[in-house]
Amino acid sequence: MTFNYIPKNMKKPKSIQLKIIEKPEDLIHKAKQAAENYGLQFLGDIEQGIIKGFGIEADYMLQEDILTITVFRKPILISWATVEQKVRMLVQHG
Repeated sequence: MTFNYIPKNMKKPKSIQLKIIEKPEDLIHKAKQAAENYGLQFLGDIEQGIIKGFGIEADYMLQEDILTITVFRKPILISWATVEQKVRMLVQHG
């Protein structure tokens, strides 16, 4: 599966890289559940995918034990620091 996701009116994206400590399958399953709980679309597999909804547009790529999430769009009222904190909490603590 290949995703070449470029959102409309893209501003400068921000990438977050994290070392994962769990099995990729478990991480993706957990991320899909979290996205569903927040009403977001999550399309992808254990290698790459996209996440969108409610003003959020991002993609992810997993290579070995490094997860890279690139956020293309976020709600204006949410700071980049908050976005990064939430991503880290999800990936590192569940």
